[in-house]
Amino acid sequence: MTRRFSYNLGGHLTRVDEIGYGERAERPRRTSEFERDTIGRLLAKLNADARQDYTYDDADRLLSIERLPTAHGKKLGVSEETLDFSYDLLGRLIKETTPQGALSYDYDPLSNLTTLTLPTGQHLNHLYYGSGHLHQLNLDGQLISDMERDDLHREVLRTQGQLTSCFGYDAMGRKAWQFASTLPAEKLSQILNPGIQPELLVEHAYNPIHRRHQYDPAGELIRTLDKLRGEIKYDYEANGQLHSRDTGKLVDSEEFRYDAAANRLNFNTSQFDHVKDNRLKQWRDQEYAYDAWGNLIEKRSGMNRLQTFSYDGENRLVKAETLVNGKLESSGAYRYDSLGRRVAKVSAVNGVTEQKHFLWQSLRLLREETPGQSSLYIYEPGSYAPLARVDQSEGEEQTLYYFHTDQIGTPLEMTDREGQIVWQATYKAWGALETLAVNEVEQNLRFQGQYFDDETGLHYNTFRYYDPEVGRFVTQDPIGLVGGDNLYQYAPNSTGWTDPWGWSCNRPGGYKAGDVDAHGNLSPGVNRASGHKNISEDKLVQSHHFIQDEWAKRNVTGYKRNDAPAVLLKSSSGEPHAVVSSLQRTRRRLSGFGGTIKEEFGTAYKELLDAGVNPDAAKKAASKSYKYFDSLGAFK
Repeated sequence: MTRRFSYNLGGHLTRVDEIGYGERAERPRRTSEFERDTIGRLLAKLNADARQDYTYDDADRLLSIERLPTAHGKKLGVSEETLDFSYDLLGRLIKETTPQGALSYDYDPLSNLTTLTLPTGQHLNHLYYGSGHLHQLNLDGQLISDMERDDLHREVLRTQGQLTSCFGYDAMGRKAWQFASTLPAEKLSQILNPGIQPELLVEHAYNPIHRRHQYDPAGELIRTLDKLRGEIKYDYEANGQLHSRDTGKLVDSEEFRYDAAANRLNFNTSQFDHVKDNRLKQWRDQEYAYDAWGNLIEKRSGMNRLQTFSYDGENRLVKAETLVNGKLESSGAYRYDSLGRRVAKVSAVNGVTEQKHFLWQSLRLLREETPGQSSLYIYEPGSYAPLARVDQSEGEEQTLYYFHTDQIGTPLEMTDREGQIVWQATYKAWGALETLAVNEVEQNLRFQGQYFDDETGLHYNTFRYYDPEVGRFVTQDPIGLVGGDNLYQYAPNSTGWTDPWGWSCNRPGGYKAGDVDAHGNLSPGVNRASGHKNISEDKLVQSHHFIQDEWAKRNVTGYKRNDAPAVLLKSSSGEPHAVVSSLQRTRRRLSGFGGTIKEEFGTAYKELLDAGVNPDAAKKAASKSYKYFDSLGAFK
């Protein structure tokens, strides 16, 4: 595929012309146009499917998106819609209105979300410790969960109806063990006592759920010991790619091979065979075909099963069909909003049709609705790992369920308020179901950010669809090479990495706000822990140079911005990065970019403290920066 970019005199993108390349050498074309104001803000986006108009307030905050479909877009199911956003004086989002309903937000003085008001009028309330870490969740006063934390603010105890879950960590902060017990929470709180060894409680007879996790020196998961699943071992290539999953049973164990671009290979295939454009054509008994834009359009399994897929102008799946022996077995039709979030689907499986509508809180699925029933999803703070689900059927009382996840937030069990397991699954290495031991309640969440579609077997992954059978996406990465060299790759392995949006995977143990390292390490989103990315939901976590980047460029010979130490800071209005940046701008207007390195150090450290940065993080940033600039001779 070829892309050509056009810019206005201000250097802002105004047009993208794309030329596809099909398997039969077809060369289709498509164009996207962008209208901008004098300061470069996007005012409108136009393509073959729709026109989207954007409005802003005086602080450049997005106020609305209005979408008007073209005739071609209407054929694909694109509809007229308006999304509206409102903010308080501190720049915090306080209301968002979509055709699916309105959400309202209330905050405490530390900008922690205290109340999320749902379209139904219900209130999901958040209570915090003085440190700002979540302590309780309740829905209109009905307790969802209480949490207790250790001295490092890590969650060590969580109430889940009649069960109480406890968590333990290794020296690197990784989850080492967890269990859910029928013992009362007040008795289990002894795990917070330094004189007790809580790991001794893991295999207790009162624990219907318990598991342990073991890691190698590189931080990769190598062994789990699970009461309900037994022992599973993992092995890796030198570059961290998953090599094998060993269950101790020959029939369930798996082994993998890859080419140099991380494409999955059959064992009878040479690793030097070329996979053109990383468009995998065959895997085991499956054959794949792609359109000119790199989207999977056919998947053949064995001799009698054929799946076909159709897409809109932004490579989003809009229709899927599955035929077995030439007869239609299942189908799906999908609709998206102006932000690319899936808001509706109609599926038919073996003649049974179902309609679902979806409501989103930012980029996290909040609620799904079918005629007569809704499910509200509640997540761990700053994460896409599900914590609980509240089901409401018409004319009935609410039903509360609790998720029990693995070390990366994938649901393994779901229990009811009485502590009974109502859903229990075991997965293959890349997320496909291996066994569904208990299935009393439908449960479709998979890897973080993924939703299982029964009609296709694919997982909807926010901005793409993921095929768990082969462990890769069915379309190219919307953010291009920013997400990695292989545009179809999910992650090097599925035991430590997550990708809630289908854009770029999160490195296990990734950087968090307050961490200090070289800017080039902190900046890429792939290196960030979940909940610490440069998005509004995470309060725009950005890398901040201790010594201002522009000053160093002008005054220090040999300076390289990616090598210079920085600290990750939240950047939303009122947060540390916004405050310190404002202080820097004021200082530069008054005194310019002169001064000595010693003066910069003293001022930079004070500005971080004045902005509310943790003193330990500020000291660490200063120390690392001193060593870096001293190595360049800046103090001579």
